[in-house]
Amino acid sequence: MAKLRLLKTGHGDLTLAEWDKQRPETIEAAAAQFAEHVTPGRMAFRLDGPGQTRLIKQFDAAAPEILIVPAVQGG
Repeated sequence: MAKLRLLKTGHGDLTLAEWDKQRPETIEAAAAQFAEHVTPGRMAFRLDGPGQTRLIKQFDAAAPEILIVPAVQGG
Protein backbone atom coordinates (compact mmCIF):
# COMPACT_ATOMS: atom_id res chain seq x y z
CA MET A 1 0.00 0.00 0.00
CA ALA A 2 1.09 3.53 -0.70
CA LYS A 3 1.21 6.10 2.11
CA LEU A 4 0.46 9.77 2.65
CA ARG A 5 2.45 11.16 5.58
CA LEU A 6 2.54 14.56 7.27
CA LEU A 7 5.69 15.88 8.96
CA LYS A 8 4.62 17.95 11.98
CA THR A 9 7.09 20.05 13.94
CA GLY A 10 7.40 18.66 17.44
CA HIS A 11 5.25 15.61 16.64
CA GLY A 12 7.34 13.63 14.13
CA ASP A 13 5.41 12.31 11.18
CA LEU A 14 1.85 11.05 11.03
CA THR A 15 0.37 8.66 8.50
CA LEU A 16 -2.73 10.41 7.16
CA ALA A 17 -3.84 7.75 4.67
CA GLU A 18 -2.89 4.59 2.84
CA TRP A 19 -4.22 3.64 -0.56
CA ASP A 20 -4.26 0.74 -2.95
CA LYS A 21 -4.54 1.40 -6.70
CA GLN A 22 -6.95 -1.55 -6.92
CA ARG A 23 -9.36 0.06 -4.40
CA PRO A 24 -10.71 3.40 -5.70
CA GLU A 25 -12.34 4.31 -2.39
CA THR A 26 -8.92 4.35 -0.71
CA ILE A 27 -7.58 6.66 -3.43
CA GLU A 28 -10.47 9.07 -2.94
CA ALA A 29 -9.90 9.16 0.82
CA ALA A 30 -6.16 9.77 0.39
CA ALA A 31 -6.78 12.51 -2.20
CA ALA A 32 -9.17 14.23 0.22
CA GLN A 33 -6.56 14.12 3.00
CA PHE A 34 -3.96 15.52 0.59
CA ALA A 35 -6.25 18.42 -0.34
CA GLU A 36 -7.00 19.13 3.32
CA HIS A 37 -3.38 19.14 4.47
CA VAL A 38 -1.51 20.75 1.55
CA THR A 39 -2.15 24.33 2.57
CA PRO A 40 -0.18 27.55 2.14
CA GLY A 41 3.01 27.08 4.10
CA ARG A 42 3.28 23.36 3.31
CA MET A 43 4.77 21.46 0.39
CA ALA A 44 4.25 17.90 -0.83
CA PHE A 45 6.87 15.56 -2.23
CA ARG A 46 6.54 12.30 -4.08
CA LEU A 47 9.06 9.81 -2.64
CA ASP A 48 10.21 7.19 -5.14
CA GLY A 49 13.24 5.88 -3.25
CA PRO A 50 16.54 7.08 -1.82
CA GLY A 51 17.48 10.37 -3.47
CA GLN A 52 14.41 10.31 -5.72
CA THR A 53 11.99 12.98 -4.58
CA ARG A 54 9.87 15.33 -6.61
CA LEU A 55 7.76 18.32 -5.57
CA ILE A 56 4.10 17.78 -6.47
CA LYS A 57 1.14 20.17 -6.46
CA GLN A 58 -1.63 17.58 -6.82
CA PHE A 59 -2.30 14.16 -5.35
CA ASP A 60 -0.56 11.43 -7.36
CA ALA A 61 -2.16 8.00 -6.89
CA ALA A 62 0.79 6.37 -8.70
CA ALA A 63 3.25 7.55 -6.02
CA PRO A 64 4.51 4.90 -3.61
CA GLU A 65 4.69 7.52 -0.85
CA ILE A 66 3.87 11.21 -0.45
CA LEU A 67 5.29 13.37 2.32
CA ILE A 68 3.79 16.74 3.26
CA VAL A 69 6.26 19.06 5.01
CA PRO A 70 6.24 22.63 6.37
CA ALA A 71 7.87 25.07 3.97
CA VAL A 72 11.37 26.15 5.01
CA GLN A 73 11.43 29.79 6.08
CA GLY A 74 14.54 31.91 6.22
CA GLY A 75 15.35 34.59 8.71
